[in-house]
Amino acid sequence: MNEKIVVPLTPDENGFIGRECPECKMYFKVKPGTGLPINHQICPYCNYQGPNDKFFTEEQIKYAESVALKKIVDPFLNKIDKSFKSLENATKGGFIQIKVTTSGTPIQIKKYQEKILETDVTCNNCGLIFSVYGVFSNCPDCGKLNVKAIFEKSIEVSKKMLTLSEQNEEPNIKEELMKNSLLGIISSFDSLGKELRNRYPTKFLSKPKNLFQNFIELDKTLKKSFGKNIKEYLSPEDSDFLLKMFHVRHIYEHYAGIIDDDFVKVLPQYNLQKGRKYKLDKQEIDSLLNKIQDLVNKIYSEVDEEEIIDIDKH
Repeated sequence: MNEKIVVPLTPDENGFIGRECPECKMYFKVKPGTGLPINHQICPYCNYQGPNDKFFTEEQIKYAESVALKKIVDPFLNKIDKSFKSLENATKGGFIQIKVTTSGTPIQIKKYQEKILETDVTCNNCGLIFSVYGVFSNCPDCGKLNVKAIFEKSIEVSKKMLTLSEQNEEPNIKEELMKNSLLGIISSFDSLGKELRNRYPTKFLSKPKNLFQNFIELDKTLKKSFGKNIKEYLSPEDSDFLLKMFHVRHIYEHYAGIIDDDFVKVLPQYNLQKGRKYKLDKQEIDSLLNKIQDLVNKIYSEVDEEEIIDIDKH
């Protein structure tokens, strides 16, 4: 007779259950009750797909084995112990008395603790809440790339720095917070771009290297790949504004914010300010945040449609 023993796993303090890919051995976590009602899992790192029961971690397996063993062995040992006690009682007061002493270590439950990971993500396609090492990854339920969700989390940090700059009265700290917000926005955009290039190499070519930091080259790439440039995705005014802010980011990243010849070459209206420091403005950076998010939504909708078309073809 085979008896099935079900051993439930306890979520961590944030409601996550750990998972380990049987292929690449990388660890991630998912929150039960979110995402799709499916019985398979997709590794967010290497895309291996298999049944849920293939993704148990080594610690979870040891824990389950110890619980199962305890449930099987303990009743058996108790039964033997009672039998010996009955024998002991039966011989009590007789010519021959049997004294039984039981000793040994009881079965110990192998405890486990889920690991702390770097990034919690909510999939913007299926709603699964999961946690991974690093930032960009595929959703373990639907398999879609969550670059947009991660980008939005990164942008939130830049928004908070901008808010802090408004609250701070010290000019140097105020400027530093605005600068960090500006650099963070473009850095987040660039990180998103690198992941899109990995996923869609025919749409976003490997050269130039920092395509999503190079506004002019990105404009050409979008036109070639999707038939629209940034002016058509947003507006001519917004496109010109983004062009300027990308170059403002460049001089703050490399030249302490000093307007140089390259800056003036692209933006000749600043010729008289060459050699001076570009003065950061909170409203401009706030506007950059909104326009970058608009552009990301447009780009993401293009690749998202491409992915849907590819799936339909298969």
